[in-house]
Amino acid sequence: MMVVSDWTSPEDSVDFRQALGCFPTGITIITGLTDDGIRFGLTASSFQSVSLAPPLVLYSVRRGAASIDLVKSSGTFCVNVLRDEHAELAKRFAAPVADRFHGIEWHSGGLGCPVLPDAIANFECRLWATYDGGDHEIVIGEVVALKRAPGGNPLVYFRGEFHPIIPLNER
Repeated sequence: MMVVSDWTSPEDSVDFRQALGCFPTGITIITGLTDDGIRFGLTASSFQSVSLAPPLVLYSVRRGAASIDLVKSSGTFCVNVLRDEHAELAKRFAAPVADRFHGIEWHSGGLGCPVLPDAIANFECRLWATYDGGDHEIVIGEVVALKRAPGGNPLVYFRGEFHPIIPLNER
């Protein structure tokens, strides 16, 4: 059994980030459409369920990111859960690219938000609430429609790198 003996303060942001990186997370692309018809999207690993009744989900975004104001003004967003072959797509939506949607397949969902049809799951949401989360804002959405692919594996982020999931029975 491993014993943790060298504790550090969480105020050391490098150690804190590296410790958080030990928790594997799925990767999503949050998309939306402004009232002016401008598409936006960002990569987020901070997605999770909040409630089954009503169906609520959340993600968090760095305070000051342009996307938070766009979600607040439009009142809607779509969470696209990425497949294991979508690492380059995740990198694209995490980088400062002029048109992140250029050359990729997408369509408008029921709320008007861009939906990535090859995602393993999609959740169309109406903005429920936002909360202060230190240097991030926590965004909660009520799921109004969802779609789930019949197969495939999710893209996972662990220790600063993307990884596929390989089921134990396939090793």
